Amino acid sequence: MGFHMGWEHIGPDGEVFSPHLYPNGLYRVADPALGDVKHHAKNQLSVREDQIEGYLQRGFWLRMKGSIGGKVNLIAPAEIKRI
Repeated sequence: MGFHMGWEHIGPDGEVFSPHLYPNGLYRVADPALGDVKHHAKNQLSVREDQIEGYLQRGFWLRMKGSIGGKVNLIAPAEIKRI
């Protein structure tokens, strides 16, 4: 599947982040209400690509992968641009 269109985040150094597709074919979002533990895998939800927008609108953070370093980070919805 590779690169996914729809959403991107540009890091401070210009690196482009796109939604990270996990081996099970799903993406992961995290509930901001969980605060400092939202980044723990057990606290994240696996979602389909067509569900991402709804979760972003509800304030959930999205796991995104950098195009240069390949690091996977949780990105706040306010920092994600629809493309």
